[in-house]
Amino acid sequence: MLGCVDCASDATCPASARFCVRGDCVTCRANADCGGATPSCWPGDHKCHPACTSDASCTGNKDARLCDTATGACVGCRASGDCSQPQAICDPTFKTCVQCTGNADCPASQPRCLLSSFKCVACLSNADCGAAAPVCDPEGHACRAGCATDGQCSAAAPRCKVATASCVQCLGDPDCASTPVTSHCGKGNRCAQCTADVHCPATAPKCKDSEICVQCHNSKDCLATQNCQDGVCVTKK
Repeated sequence: MLGCVDCASDATCPASARFCVRGDCVTCRANADCGGATPSCWPGDHKCHPACTSDASCTGNKDARLCDTATGACVGCRASGDCSQPQAICDPTFKTCVQCTGNADCPASQPRCLLSSFKCVACLSNADCGAAAPVCDPEGHACRAGCATDGQCSAAAPRCKVATASCVQCLGDPDCASTPVTSHCGKGNRCAQCTADVHCPATAPKCKDSEICVQCHNSKDCLATQNCQDGVCVTKK
């Protein structure tokens, strides 16, 4: 589960970075894609570099201080033995120490591997959560209370807004049909009297920000002899 990515295959990448590696368009995938004075494809950035011959060749690289002499690439790790907790796994694609590369690397308390960051999390989807906290939060990837369907909501807020996994009064005007005085779905997914002037009667033709119909927004909506006060046109003193 990588989330939003730059590419899904090599075909979607430009000529300047023609290989798709885990959702990113890069210059090279392997040494065969390089040559000349820069024959080594470093897995950390997937760019062609001069080949290293020992760890001493890599000392200037903050996150790639080890030399993989088999490929001539400066890497963060050659194998998991080069890593330590909490990032004890050597990712074979980028050769950096990470928390996980698959679910098998994660503990029971955080059983899913989020591949976009190589971190163990509680859930990747609602299917990973239980009845007590059925919603997988898309930001924190933790199970929380909420809803996935209308059936998990109460009569007071009967509709499930799936984008936020929250129970609300309405998702559209049809949900407010049973409350004729507040028959429009407004801010905060609550049934309101109006959301636009067109919803208001001639006696109170303006829809306020608070989604109630009033006579006026300002004095320009009133007669020349009147001022607008709290949504009502009153005669000037």
